[in-house]
Amino acid sequence: MKAVLEELDNVQLVFRKTLEKYAQRLEQEIGVVRTKVQKEQKKKKVSKSRLHELRDMLTFLHQAQSRVDKGRRKDLKKMDDIVGDLLILSEKW
Repeated sequence: MKAVLEELDNVQLVFRKTLEKYAQRLEQEIGVVRTKVQKEQKKKKVSKSRLHELRDMLTFLHQAQSRVDKGRRKDLKKMDDIVGDLLILSEKW
C-alpha cells in the first residue's frame, strides 16, 4: 500500500507541474497575440483584410466562453485550439 500511495503522490506532483507549464505556455501565446493586436490598434489605417482577421479573432474569442466551474478537459482543449487559431491568424502580421 505504501508504494501505491507514494506513486499517487508522484503522479499528483507531475500533474501539477505539467498543468503549471501548460498554463504558462498558453498565457505566453495569448500575450503574443495581444501584443500583435495592440500594435495594429496603434496604426492609423488598418487594411480590410486585417479587419476581417480581427473579426474572425473576435468570433473565436466568443467561442472560448466555457463552464469554468466544471473544470473539463474539453474546455482546456477548446481554449488551446482557439489560441492556436489566433496565433495562426496573427502570424502574417
